[in-house]
Amino acid sequence: MMTTTTTTATTTATTTANVNVPTPAGVYLSQGERALARGTHYIEESIWVYLMRDWDGVDRWVLDPVTVDGCGLDSGLDGGARNSECMCEDQNECDAIRDRMDRLPLPSADDLLHLLADSLGYTVTRAVKP
Repeated sequence: MMTTTTTTATTTATTTANVNVPTPAGVYLSQGERALARGTHYIEESIWVYLMRDWDGVDRWVLDPVTVDGCGLDSGLDGGARNSECMCEDQNECDAIRDRMDRLPLPSADDLLHLLADSLGYTVTRAVKP
């Protein structure tokens, strides 16, 4: 498990990539069921990664500059974080956690790069610019 911490003026968000969560052989568990088995809550969010056609006139997708401006990415969910698939028995606690998660800043493109690399087993190194 890898943890990335992003600090802004007054808020700290820690994002963790869960890799290789074991399940019994041949048994499918939903993310809500996996959270329940761990004794935690399943809170989810989605982010937008904006793409655009290459400015060089090539028919290919490239990242839109607003995606890599250093700010947190935009939520892809109406109303922000949700817990509708959580299978817990304490809805008040679950709602409180969802509300806290909804107030945390979403990852930036740089944060997302590290989350993806960690989840997929890659190491990220920054290119040295001349």
